[in-house]
Amino acid sequence: MNLSGIKVLLVAFCLIAFAGSTAKAQSQPSRTDKILEVFNHEPQKILVASHRGGHKDFPENSLAAIDEAIRVGAHVVELDVRETKDGELVMVHDKTVDRTTTGKGEVNSYLYADLQKLFLTHNGQATSYRIPTLKEALLHTKDRILIDIDFKAEKFETAVRVYNLIAELGMSEQVLFFLYDYKEMPRLHQQNPAIKIMPRAYNMEDLQGIIKMDLTNIIHIDNSFISNDKELSDLKSRGIRFWANTLGDVDKAAAADSQSYQNFFNTMKNVSVVQTDEPELLVQYLQREGVTLRE
Repeated sequence: MNLSGIKVLLVAFCLIAFAGSTAKAQSQPSRTDKILEVFNHEPQKILVASHRGGHKDFPENSLAAIDEAIRVGAHVVELDVRETKDGELVMVHDKTVDRTTTGKGEVNSYLYADLQKLFLTHNGQATSYRIPTLKEALLHTKDRILIDIDFKAEKFETAVRVYNLIAELGMSEQVLFFLYDYKEMPRLHQQNPAIKIMPRAYNMEDLQGIIKMDLTNIIHIDNSFISNDKELSDLKSRGIRFWANTLGDVDKAAAADSQSYQNFFNTMKNVSVVQTDEPELLVQYLQREGVTLRE
């Protein structure tokens, strides 16, 4: 075989090796895939949602806060979506930017370019971080963690734009879309059935209405449902996950004594996704108990 023939064989071998390594890499499940497997098929395991990201150490709703939530092992990160005057989708919790940035005024009074001149604050101090767009946040989380979108814009048309962006980025399976009014579920579901809608149930009448629609397998509840343990248990056995919060007193007590989390689960027996301001503490507690995803 001459030299040119050897070169052809070497190139072919390299191409085959590269294709094999690429296929192997593509076959490896992402972190999101692993979380979804638990979410969909292991209802006994409890998942942790980080409220506004790891905001105790970084500005809330910042890309750095998202990274912190992932670092400590959270399975879901909650992000707040609002709309600027010129229609950009941005990550801000409050109606105004007063508390979380160096600026003043309502988010929807700002053009996006002007909003980008502001800096995010943390514990009242200016930082070098800026307000991310929803697109930036989604791309930053892709294949890394589930996203709970707390939609705070006012128009249904804006919700449709959010849905379209999620689909465009190929992230439909990765998103929970929180709804304050469960009656909006059918027309949102029509936009993209692959996006999981998480409605809030304020009482048993709401819960029954949600179940009747049969459009979701995750429902946000609170401790007012304590007396409905049997009904919740029956629904849990049918594959429904219940989301509840430990924000406030439970998280504060847990910082001193993790028994606070045990008390929470003793009371909220059927909850299997928990939103917290202390994601690292809750993940560590659940890992010790052996009731969460181990990575």
